[in-house]
Amino acid sequence: MADGSQVLGLPSSNRGVSGFRKPKAYRSEKFTGQRRKQESKVKIGVGIDWLSASVDLVRVLQEQGAYQHGPANTGRKRLLDGCDDGSTALEVASHVFAFFFAGCGLVLAEEAGKGRFYASRVSIRNSADEHVGLIEMGGASTVRQDGVYTCRIELTGDGCQIYGGACSGHAKRWLELRAKLESTAGRLTRVDVCADDLMGAYPISVAMQWLEDGQFDNRGQKVNRQLIDDFDTGKGKTLYVGSRQSEKFLRVYEKGMQLGDKVSPWVRYEAEFKASRRKELTLDILRDPDAYLLGAYPVLKFVRAMALRIDPTSAAAAATWKSCRRHLQRQYGATLNFVVRETPDDEALGRVIRSLTSPKLPKWANKEAAANWPEIVAENRKKYA
Repeated sequence: MADGSQVLGLPSSNRGVSGFRKPKAYRSEKFTGQRRKQESKVKIGVGIDWLSASVDLVRVLQEQGAYQHGPANTGRKRLLDGCDDGSTALEVASHVFAFFFAGCGLVLAEEAGKGRFYASRVSIRNSADEHVGLIEMGGASTVRQDGVYTCRIELTGDGCQIYGGACSGHAKRWLELRAKLESTAGRLTRVDVCADDLMGAYPISVAMQWLEDGQFDNRGQKVNRQLIDDFDTGKGKTLYVGSRQSEKFLRVYEKGMQLGDKVSPWVRYEAEFKASRRKELTLDILRDPDAYLLGAYPVLKFVRAMALRIDPTSAAAAATWKSCRRHLQRQYGATLNFVVRETPDDEALGRVIRSLTSPKLPKWANKEAAANWPEIVAENRKKYA
C-alpha cells in the first residue's frame, strides 16, 4: 500500500476524531489481567463476507450441457452474442447460477438489467427478494487477453452468509465453490475475509494501539488510517487501515452496534482483498481464509490462535431484533397505546393487531429471537405455568 494515498471518502457530517493515544485503562495492569481472563474464553468466527470472480463462461455452459458441439457451433454463438444485447442474459445466467449456486437458498431474478462491468446483469436474490449477488456477462470486458470468454459472479456479505450456511455446511460449501472455480478457469477479483470477535476481547482501542505501535506499517511506511467516532452514542465506531484503492484494506468496526444493539460487544475485523495486474488472488483463500488474513496482517495473531468456523448469524439476529423492539416502542408506542385503550378486550386487541401485520417475516425472525424477546417470554411463561 502506497503511503499518502487517498483514504476512503466519507460524508463530512459523519467524520470523527482520529485519536490514536493509548487509553489509560488499556495500559493498566488490572485491565491487562482482565483482558487475559476474557481472552481465555473468547471465540473468533472467521469467514468470507464478499466474493467476486470471473470465470470461463464457455466452460460453464459446457458443464451445463447448454449447447451441442458442431461445425457451426450455432448454439454457443447464439448464447454468447445474446449476452451483448441482453437477449439471452436470463438464459445464460440461469446456467451459471445452476452450476455455482443451485440448492443453497438463493434464487435468480426474473429479469435482466444493465451491468456495471459487463453489458448485462441478472440479480441474485434471497428468500425475501433482496439483492445479495449478481451474474454479469457480455460487452467489451468479456474476453481476457488469452481469448477466454468470461462472465462475472458476485456475492455480497448477506449472499455469502446464506451460501456458506446452506446444506453441506460452511467449510465444505466454500471448498465446493473453490473446486468449481478451478474447473472453469475462475479468477478471484475481490474477497472480503472477516473475523468476528463476538465477545469484544479485541476492541477498536486495541487496534488503534497496534497502529500507534507500527504493527500495521508497510515496510516502515505509515499506513493511512481514519477513525469514524460515534462519540459513545451507541451507533458504533469504525477504524479504517490502509487505502481502499490498494490490494488490501482493513476495516475494524463495532458490528453489533451497527446492527442496532447499543450495548453489543461484537467487533468485526474485515479485510478487503483485491486482485491487481501484478498480483492475483489465490483460490486457496476460500479454503483457509484465516491463514490468508493472518498472512496479510500478522498482528492479528489471535485469529490463528482462536479461529473457529462459527456462524455469526445468531449474533446479527439478536442485535437486529433488539433494535427493532426499541424502534417499535419509541416510534409507535403511543399509537399502540391508542389501539390498546380503544379496543374492548384482549381478543379484540388481537384481531386489530393481526389486521395490521404483513404475511412476511423479517430476516432475524426465528425461535431464538422469540426465546429472548422479554415480553414474548413472559407471556409464554404465563401460558405454560
